[in-house]
Amino acid sequence: MPIYEYSCVICSNRFDKRRAMSEIDDPAPCPDCGSESRRVFSVFAAFSADGSGQASAVAGAVPAGGCGAEGGCACMMSL
Repeated sequence: MPIYEYSCVICSNRFDKRRAMSEIDDPAPCPDCGSESRRVFSVFAAFSADGSGQASAVAGAVPAGGCGAEGGCACMMSL
């Protein structure tokens, strides 16, 4: 079952919810305040290291700055 990420429209709490794909747009009340939430886009990035310890991006990963920006950014994992 997939895990979806949501953000509360009132308190901005971000939380994950495990649910069937058929339930993706069903209401997901905020666990902190009970208010309405909206599904947010989540990015999955995977990294692998070779024998020398050099990390490289693999399936689903975004190159360089993560967001396409030059250098590092907040969405890049620290290796």
